[in-house]
Amino acid sequence: MLTIKFIRNVIKTIPRTFSTTLIRKTEEEFAEKYIEDVLESDNEYNEVVDNILHLKDIHSCLIIQPYVKWGPRKLTITPEEQLEEAVSLIQTLPSWKVVDTMKIPLESLANKSLFKTGNMEKLSNIIVSNPEISAVFINASNLKRVTSDILQENFRIPILDRYKIVMQILKMHATSKYAKLQVALAELHFVRRKSQNDFFHTHDPEVLKLMFQNREQKIKKAIQELRNQRMLLRSNRRKLDYPVIAVVGYTNAGKTCLIKALTGEKSLQPKNQLFATLDVTVHAGILPSGLEVLYVDTVGFLSDIPTNLIECFIATFEDAILADVILHVEDVSSSCFEYKRNHVLTTLKDLAKKSGNKDIMNKIMSVANKSDLVDVNIPNSLPISAKLGTGLEELRFKLEETVLQATARNVMTIKVPSGGNEMRWLYKNSTVVTEIPDENNLQITKAKVIITDTNLSKFKHYFLKNKRL
Repeated sequence: MLTIKFIRNVIKTIPRTFSTTLIRKTEEEFAEKYIEDVLESDNEYNEVVDNILHLKDIHSCLIIQPYVKWGPRKLTITPEEQLEEAVSLIQTLPSWKVVDTMKIPLESLANKSLFKTGNMEKLSNIIVSNPEISAVFINASNLKRVTSDILQENFRIPILDRYKIVMQILKMHATSKYAKLQVALAELHFVRRKSQNDFFHTHDPEVLKLMFQNREQKIKKAIQELRNQRMLLRSNRRKLDYPVIAVVGYTNAGKTCLIKALTGEKSLQPKNQLFATLDVTVHAGILPSGLEVLYVDTVGFLSDIPTNLIECFIATFEDAILADVILHVEDVSSSCFEYKRNHVLTTLKDLAKKSGNKDIMNKIMSVANKSDLVDVNIPNSLPISAKLGTGLEELRFKLEETVLQATARNVMTIKVPSGGNEMRWLYKNSTVVTEIPDENNLQITKAKVIITDTNLSKFKHYFLKNKRL
């Protein structure tokens, strides 16, 4: 049986070796000329952002989870599960803390003040009597301006919603220039829509409008340039003919941890927090046969996010859309496993419609990660533990089987003259697994290769012609 060390040594001889580090560096250098101009210090704009988001300071939060008790608007995820995720969001922000949590049942989330008089008074008394509470986090997607104003008037402290908190987390985790631009655009959409309260009566509306327009034009231009560059880099990867496996899943499902376990890449540092990965990164790995593949680590999915925020990050999922295989990593230990699964699959379906790629759903292969924490059996999902390494060997073989089928690759043995041009061509245009002398003729080498249908046809045309393999 071939060892990983031997396989790596073989791959080193292949001239088409791919450098993910080089591609990331190229993208960053390309972005550098845009980032300073687009995201330069703008005191007036920053003042607008600070007064809308109220996130300049570190907060100790009271988290309120409103939920609909019954009817068609009642969610399948429980209030307890929603509240658990809200706590995780706050804990993702450095030095922020949760003072207390509350669940408030409502008949509807459409009420202008959100809460009726009784609940409003009860909450006001709780907040006033606890000086430790510096902000209230209403775990709802995006509060209307009038609702936020009413709540702030009653509670007398900043009101945060899910959009504001997620935006702050995204800003914190955006490390590449591309991600920073995406976050800046998402923030701008939010700030523009929220900029009609009393604070801005002292500002010239036309000046604000012009400031927003100029910033948006710069950001969109820079993003489009970077997307064009990414398309070029992606095209180069396709020319190298490496199979691509996109790793997707709900945030904190263990995607990065699994990629590190499959590739052995020491630079990857998985974190037990929401949105630990914001930038799309590419990592080389080897399947059991010696076939080298690229794992694409994508942004984690999160439910109850406003549409325009999702739209700003559509580009980060393009690699998943175009991948040969989509590996859906699921946290089987999560109390809202089914809800998260449905959210990821529904989002992927929406992406498929928008991209016109109807084959996305046929590319998906699911793994039940963190299976060491619970004793459950998920149909059509391979149980694994990326942290402990259990189930990974079976996963590698299953991935190989899926990749070979998806990319029209063949595993076969070809007899070629020893030391001839045929062998050199095979090393350049296929994955050579083994090469051993023919027991009946030492002038002939039996090469076990993994080769695409297209390259196999080329090989026959160049070298075999009327000969048989």
